[in-house]
Amino acid sequence: MSLLQTSRAATSVPTWGLPTRKAMPVIMRRFPSPVSIPDDRVEAPETSTVLELQRLIMELKCDYIFDNPMAVNRFLVENDYLLAILFEAPGYIQDIFGPVPIHLELHRDPEEDWEELFIVIKSPYSAAEAVRRERQLAQAWFLKRMKDTRGNLNFTEEPL
Repeated sequence: MSLLQTSRAATSVPTWGLPTRKAMPVIMRRFPSPVSIPDDRVEAPETSTVLELQRLIMELKCDYIFDNPMAVNRFLVENDYLLAILFEAPGYIQDIFGPVPIHLELHRDPEEDWEELFIVIKSPYSAAEAVRRERQLAQAWFLKRMKDTRGNLNFTEEPL
């Protein structure tokens, strides 16, 4: 009997048949756990995955202003593949637009049943200069990542 099993038996806490690392779903491997877990046992997938997603979303709030935070948060949990793209975007945006506020806005049309997350860059530039910089950002970054967004992420510029 391992130390973990002895400890649980002594406290009368059931193990609930936690899966081994070999049986872990692929999603669990996408986000490393901040907690050290013995090789033969893991946390319940629904708990550790949700907590890690929430931690990553909180980190995004360092770079973005969430408009309607509850809706944006829900959308990011449902479309977690966007997180990597959102983490790399501010570097490209700052290189091209400079230090500007960056918002995340969820646009939806309930009648058409679609939602899309927008990175909204608030810039001080004239309309012509803003369009030039938007094109530069598209060429430098977004067009290379557009397929990875699966049609759920876009960007735009708005005046301050």
